[in-house]
Amino acid sequence: MGAWLKKISNGGAIAVGAVTVLMVVHVTAEVLLRLLFGMHIPGTMEVVTYYYMVAAVFVGIFSCTAADVHIRVDVVAQFFRGRFRRVVDGIGMVAITVYFAIFSYGLYLQAVRSWKRQETVDAIVAELAIWPSRWLAVIGISLALMASLYWLYQFVSSWGSGQEDSL
Repeated sequence: MGAWLKKISNGGAIAVGAVTVLMVVHVTAEVLLRLLFGMHIPGTMEVVTYYYMVAAVFVGIFSCTAADVHIRVDVVAQFFRGRFRRVVDGIGMVAITVYFAIFSYGLYLQAVRSWKRQETVDAIVAELAIWPSRWLAVIGISLALMASLYWLYQFVSSWGSGQEDSL
């Protein structure tokens, strides 16, 4: 994997881990306050929904793409060998790259609309700005697009060099 991609992916994985721990602490504190004191932390559901989960999911998708560890279902393709299997794998790589391109563009349009409206949600005691989390989703999927482009480039460049089994 490219050194730059590995560094960004490792940083993203650490960030996702930290956000997940923070989410667990936040939700646990919420539950304990409710059970022990009948109190709650205002906006917990909104922060979990619009920030923690967005970071965990979209940056997590990038980390999986960068490490090339997406779940693959080759019920039929597992029986293919040689060049035909390479063609099937190539089609899959092109498909995921196109998917991430369309997905990142759609998220970008949504983020722009959200930013222009300064989108918020009611978090009981205050309005919580959620437009920044829309940009976090754009960043995560755009990084996944860059990672899939990297893997597609590696795939194409190894096509005629006899490195088919190294990918």
